[in-house]
Formats: sequence, structure tokens, C-alpha cells
Amino acid sequence: MNLKTLLASLMLFVAVGIVPCKAVDIIPYPQSVEMTEVVFDKANLENVKYKKDKKLAPEAYELQIKKNGIVIKSSTPAGRFYAEQSLAQLADDIVMYCGTIKDEPRYAWRGLMLDESRHFFGKEQVLKFLDLMGRYKLNRFHWHLSDDQGWRIEIKAYPNLTTIGGIGCNTDRNAPAKYYTQDEIREIVAYAAERNIMVVPEIDMPGHASAFVKVFPEFDGKHRTVNPANEKLYEVLSTIYQELADLFPGSYLHIGGDEVHKGAWGELPGMKELMAKENFKHVNEVEEYFGRRLCDIITSKGKNVVAWDDLIDSGTNPEGKVVMWWRSDQPQLLQEGADKGFDMIICPDGPFYLDYVQDIRDKVGHLVDRQWVNEMKEIYEYEMLDNPKVIGAQSNIWTEKVVTTERLEYMVFPRLIALAEKAWTRSENLNYDCFLKRLANEYNYLNTRSLYYYDFRESMRRVEPRR
Repeated sequence: MNLKTLLASLMLFVAVGIVPCKAVDIIPYPQSVEMTEVVFDKANLENVKYKKDKKLAPEAYELQIKKNGIVIKSSTPAGRFYAEQSLAQLADDIVMYCGTIKDEPRYAWRGLMLDESRHFFGKEQVLKFLDLMGRYKLNRFHWHLSDDQGWRIEIKAYPNLTTIGGIGCNTDRNAPAKYYTQDEIREIVAYAAERNIMVVPEIDMPGHASAFVKVFPEFDGKHRTVNPANEKLYEVLSTIYQELADLFPGSYLHIGGDEVHKGAWGELPGMKELMAKENFKHVNEVEEYFGRRLCDIITSKGKNVVAWDDLIDSGTNPEGKVVMWWRSDQPQLLQEGADKGFDMIICPDGPFYLDYVQDIRDKVGHLVDRQWVNEMKEIYEYEMLDNPKVIGAQSNIWTEKVVTTERLEYMVFPRLIALAEKAWTRSENLNYDCFLKRLANEYNYLNTRSLYYYDFRESMRRVEPRR
């Protein structure tokens, strides 16, 4: 088969929606690829013309690679940025061809959640992750900044939240306080914005609240919770969320809301009075009441609410609310949330959680004793619910068993890259074998970033960091 015949075959594959392996070395794979046999002279890489095309969707772009120069069309800076990421990946190849790429994302929300309460990794690691997220066209950085083990964000109104609440981590309850100052937060948020990434902070309530209660013992609800019957609690939370709203210009604030242990709530101060006043028959109704109150606080700050899937049954108005479906053992919640009108993010613990091991031979990870493995292929081939209320997908890395940056990177990459393609590329263009070939080539770039990734190529498999 001569070169022209081969290229004609490739064009046929693209036309009928079948992805030919290595048609272009771009991750995530574009929507439309039409390449030619003409070799592009890389001496002209700097010869780029930018054109605004209002007909293109906000994150869409068109990349035209001509013999003597490049044209990038977009309607927004986001589309321009993504075109530049695709161009950079093409330029990494030894030979670069002329042609046209038209592209736009499948989902509006393409995310990574990083838990820094259990273990703190610091600004430089976050900036490194933001660089990689930008390269793979992820656009939501969900930042878990409070939990039982530590409070990780400076709040000017309550400095003890960090100086006292920031003490400890999952492996050492007396570890020195670690947290982000507000100046560091602003720097990170600006850095993310340059890469079209919105930072979504999470302050987890009313459960996972031990670090908060350490500073505010008057709000203790026992079993790592707060007391929803204490009216002053809502005043404090309103002040905290106002500072968050000022720090994070994005549209969303995450309120947590999962795994609330209410066993002691019936005997808390003021609880019987609250339940009588509201005509509640069970403390579950109190949890739903708290969720509605917190949502009202967030809305009053001009922000939209994000919460875990416990919010679905809270009775709150779904308008402007995003729910993250994470409980894979309750698949009905995804459809139920969509039916009730919530915008839904798909991030099930099986297989999108990155704290679970990715290889049966690995020794450290959540539920590893039960041989729970979230392989990269499972993420890539996961069947997404086809529903207009599903607005995105996200992978989450909880860090109870992640202490070092080496282990953090090993657990996140390359599975996050598979999630990125899953969230960007339309289903008809997904091909796992093709993805693996492009990923193998992409490892050259990851090496330049000194990233300690898991290597799926058996002959070069890296050792699992145990901490």
C-alpha cells in the first residue's frame, strides 16, 4: 500500500467515526481529524495566526496546519488555549503533518479532586498538577481543604482554624500545622485560570468536621460532626463561606455533605427544640435541614452549590446545584438526581477513585485487602449515562494512604489521562488500544516533567511507592 492509499484509508476511518491508531498523537483525541501527506516545517511553529470565530462553542477550536504557518480559530481564550495544547503535542512528534483538526469537548465539567486534608502536598505540587490538567484539557480542580485530619485554608476571621485546626495529618495527629495562606490561594487560582481551570474549594460539612470542632468545641455534634441545632454555627459558616467566595472567583463552592454519623444527634443541646419547632420525626430530617440551610448560605454569596450525592434527598431546590454521584453501589442515585433536576457529575468510587490500586500486584490502597482494583481500562471504557443533566466526569484522589508526592503521582497518572479523554472525546471516537499507543508516546513528555507515573508497559513497570 503506497502512502496516498494509506492516507485515503485513514480519511475513510475518520469519516465513518472509527479512530485509526496514531492518526494524530493528541490526548484527548479530537472530534475531527483531516491530515495530509504534506510535512510541516517546524521552523514555522512560531508563525501562528489567531482568528476569532463566534460560531464556535466556548471551548471549541479549529487548528489549521499549513505548509508555511498555522491558523487557530476559536471564540474564547479557552478554545485558543486548547488548540495550543493540541499543537504542542503534535510538535513533540519527529514528523509533523499539515491538516485540519476541529474539536470541542463532550462534557463541560472535566475534573480532578485532590484531598489535602489527610496529607498536605503544597503549592509546587498543585501547580504541577494544574500544568498537566491543562495539557489534557481538564477544566475543574476540586480542592478538598477540610476534613477530620486538618483544616488547610487560611480564614482571616478565624485564624485558629489553621494554626490549631491545621495541626496533624492522617499518619501523625501531632504533625505541625500545614495550610495555604490566602496569598498562596490567590496565586494558585490565577495560575489555574491561565490554563482555563476553575478551582472549586470544598469545606466538608456537617460530617468530617473534627478539625473544625477542634477550634469550635461549642459546635461539637459528636462522631466527627457539627451540631445543626446551634444557630450560631450558621453565622460562623456564613463568615467562612464569604471569605471563600471572595478568594475563589469561580461559580461554585463545594459543601461536602457525605458520610454523616448522626448517632448522637438526638441528645445534642437544642436538638429536641429544633425538631419540635420544625416538626421533624427523625434526625435524618435534621441533616436535610442543615443541607438546605448551607445551600442558602452559598446561594446568598452569589455562588452555585456542589455537593456529594447525599444532597439528592435533602429536599433542596435543584436549580444551580451540582451533585457528584460517587456511590457506585447505589447506581439508582445517578438517574434519581438527574430526574429531580440536579446537574450530575459522574465520579463513582468504582472505577473513578484513584486511591484504589490500579494493579492487582500493588500492596497499598483503599480496600486493597478486598482486592478492589480500579484499572485504567475500566475508567476508559466505563459506560456513561446518556442524559442531558450529566454535565461531566471527575476522578478523585483521597490521600489517607498517600503520604509522598511520588505515591500521589503514581496513583493519579496515567489514570487521570484516561479520564481526561473520557470526558473530552465523544464516545464514537474512543478506542482503548489507540489510546494506549498514544499514551506510550506521551510518556516521553511525562518524563520531561519528572513525573513518577505508573507504567502500564510491563517491561518497564515502576515500583509502587508504599507511602
